Amino acid sequence: MGILSAEKEIVNYWYNKKGLFTINNIKTSSNKDAGILALKFENSKIGEVFHVEVSCSITNNMSVNRKAISEHAQKSSIFDISETTNLAKSIGRITEEKFENKEIGGAIGSYTKDFPIQKNKIRKIIILGAMPKSRKNEIIKEFKLRNVEVIEFENVLYDVFEMLDTQYYKNDIIRTLQLMKFLFLSEPEKLAKLLVNGSFTSNSRKEFLFSILGNEGIVKEFRKTNVERLGAILKNSSLKPNELAKMLENNVLSRKTKKIFFNSLMEQEKARNSVKRQNKAKKANVPLGKFF
Repeated sequence: MGILSAEKEIVNYWYNKKGLFTINNIKTSSNKDAGILALKFENSKIGEVFHVEVSCSITNNMSVNRKAISEHAQKSSIFDISETTNLAKSIGRITEEKFENKEIGGAIGSYTKDFPIQKNKIRKIIILGAMPKSRKNEIIKEFKLRNVEVIEFENVLYDVFEMLDTQYYKNDIIRTLQLMKFLFLSEPEKLAKLLVNGSFTSNSRKEFLFSILGNEGIVKEFRKTNVERLGAILKNSSLKPNELAKMLENNVLSRKTKKIFFNSLMEQEKARNSVKRQNKAKKANVPLGKFF
């Protein structure tokens, strides 16, 4: 059995953990990669068969395999989905290349011919990496029109992270994810550094913080936040004074604490005015000789 790419190894593990039997490294007669077959058994019989193709990129590109250049790697022609003017045509070519190609069909058929399942009952799945958010829904819709279900690789990766425990994994890819989960991402300080470096865009950081603050457990931790840190958060926010006042009145203060807050505010205002008056009096009483 050949070596799987990291993303296919993760997808293969994901399907196995979901209780499906997988056949991977399926090759056509010309040594072209035909994807992964995932079989779901129900009462010792095959309930469903999934033909899974993985096209994972960390940029907003999708690849269409054109020519095998080695046993484990293939040369790809890249469609930049974020810029293509004819999305339907591009996705049509991807679908044809990955699912409807005669060589692909023949390779898949050689494994499914002994199964009591019709060819048109095999579910087509494409697992995609980064997709441009502005066109994600459009991309998913176009694949769906061609009876191809889109699964986002980030969701697969999240599920795998969630499932990983502390047992030793012989698979190097899964072992690497385990090390990341339990040794690196479990360190809050390191995770915070990762958040502010070049791996995250400004929008990514905003989304991350928005998601974090939407978690009730995280919000409760703010009870332990000191005054200086909370003040720094508010100072660097884009809240206008009237918005801050409205937020405090409607979302933070109760009837009881509202009175205490305003009394404290008035006391501080009185103290500031008193200091100002004292400073003015000092300036007025400075001896004339001090000016020379």
